[in-house]
Amino acid sequence: MTTTNLTFDDFGLSERVLSAVKAKGFIAPSSIQALALPRLLAHEGHLIAKARTGTGKTAAFGIPLVERLTTPAQKPKALILTPTRELALQVAQEIKSLAGGPFPRIAAVYGGASIGPQLRDLSRGVEIVVGTPGRVMDHLDRGSLDLSEVDWFILDEADEMLDMGFFEDVETILAKTKNDRRVALFSATMPEAILSLVKRHIGNFDIVEDHASLDEKPAVDQFYLLLRKEDKLEALRRIIDGADDFYGLVFCGTKAETDELARRLVENGYGAEAIHGDLSQEGRERTLRRFRSRMTTILVATDVAARGIDVERLTHVINWDLPNDRETYVHRIGRTGRAGRRGIAISFVLPAARGRITQLSRSMEKVLGSPIQKMPVPSVPTVMTASQKRVIQKILSAVQGMGDQSDINQADINQAELGQGEDAVQVDELRAGSSAALFAKHDPRALVADELIKTLGERRAIEALVAAAYGNELDPSRYGPIVELQDRPLRGDRGDRSSDRGRAGSRFGGDFRDGRRFGEGREGRSGSLRERGGRDSDYRSSDGPHRRAAGDRVYIGVGRRHGVSARDVAGLLMRAGGVPGRLVDAIEVRDYCAYATLPAEAARRAYNFAKQDPDHPTIKPAGGRN
Repeated sequence: MTTTNLTFDDFGLSERVLSAVKAKGFIAPSSIQALALPRLLAHEGHLIAKARTGTGKTAAFGIPLVERLTTPAQKPKALILTPTRELALQVAQEIKSLAGGPFPRIAAVYGGASIGPQLRDLSRGVEIVVGTPGRVMDHLDRGSLDLSEVDWFILDEADEMLDMGFFEDVETILAKTKNDRRVALFSATMPEAILSLVKRHIGNFDIVEDHASLDEKPAVDQFYLLLRKEDKLEALRRIIDGADDFYGLVFCGTKAETDELARRLVENGYGAEAIHGDLSQEGRERTLRRFRSRMTTILVATDVAARGIDVERLTHVINWDLPNDRETYVHRIGRTGRAGRRGIAISFVLPAARGRITQLSRSMEKVLGSPIQKMPVPSVPTVMTASQKRVIQKILSAVQGMGDQSDINQADINQAELGQGEDAVQVDELRAGSSAALFAKHDPRALVADELIKTLGERRAIEALVAAAYGNELDPSRYGPIVELQDRPLRGDRGDRSSDRGRAGSRFGGDFRDGRRFGEGREGRSGSLRERGGRDSDYRSSDGPHRRAAGDRVYIGVGRRHGVSARDVAGLLMRAGGVPGRLVDAIEVRDYCAYATLPAEAARRAYNFAKQDPDHPTIKPAGGRN
């Protein structure tokens, strides 16, 4: 079976699954789906699939699962591990949408959320578990998850799992499954550590690589704006008006928000419409026809509704809300930057999501070769300059549409020669008359122009006409102020979890880039030991082997990748444990977490302190898990 001209009908899928696939707007399998589906739909064999994010990997392993797991089971039959809770939720939702029926049942288990609902889901019985390694390990320890009957073990974004230090947990979890389970690993890159894991645990395997995806990278310039929520609409208006010819998609997180944003844009004079899952098929097609014909130039959409939309020459993709995972992000921005044209993708980032955009930027640099760069909010003078150019071009195009004046003259002369003129004018008079006089005689626009020039003078006449036709477009007062936010911790920002290992943020700042401090505490005091009178000897950092000091070893759920230094860790534990800096010892900062030693009582206070605030970075015994 070749990978060209394939349809989903060629894989022998049931009508139930085919109907679900078509309902999602999938027309033909992507390159990685064409490579992986025949192997995973077969009854045996392990698979390693290498394909970049955004190529449809979830459906590549989700379709075989919903095709095979059609009856209830006492214990899970499939386990899918993902590096982040956001991706776990996304994968679970995607597979549910592919099922087309009551089975398979799916549960998502991940850290940072109450374990109670997850326990209830597992106790009722599910066929597929999607989870992050830390929370899966929790359930294994509690006895609430039994992997002894797992037939499918799938590792999604395996390279990200390796970067985030989860591979020891992955090996532990894999060892809990039966020996004859099938294993599938999906990864954008194939580090040696992944291959070593495969060789140790699963034996022979097939490797497929989606070479086509290497040529499908969108040619997109990626930017983000750091904004307050109340400034997002103003920023969007400036982006639209500052573009030469804006024609784009705006992605929102919910159906209600798409409707609300489209309504607000229309109220502000923009040609916008919303598209989401509640639209009828007829309404959806009508909306798309208007958008493709440029009757509207702004389409506000949810991710689900945007699947299958293929519109040429889009200039912009705007992420009004950040997506939950990098695959969705790549899907979104891939709508522009096609057919040799560069596109622009701009994400609106609230202060609490600075950690997420940092992590997403690192992923895009690895996957697409370029990071997401911070851009300033377009200034009003910059927008006005663009608007002026656009108005001038419209006027010049209108003049060209009026035709050449000499053509009008010749037409009237020909008419007069035939004796068909409306007035009994002579050919000689026409030849001798000025073009302006002739034009005035036959076109009311010229009469109006002559009267305005006579009354106001040439310059004021032109100004009056421009004001009448484009006054709103050229009025700088139509733009409101925007508060410029900088990439530094802001008091009261609430952080965003960047992995299953803990939450980087909360009231301590939420931004840990470039080694910055946790920000200011509740009383506005800095977390920096030096600013609070501490000495360098008050904390001990060791990026290499650390000195084991007396006391309890504690785990902190933020690390170097969050911009955290040993000084930050010391300040956090001083606050949480209520101890001076000299009692925070043997600090070890890793990529995604950190360790330190505290007196036993101070460690207990720190654990309780962190538990009371769900947004606080995780603090727990070094041997424990979330």
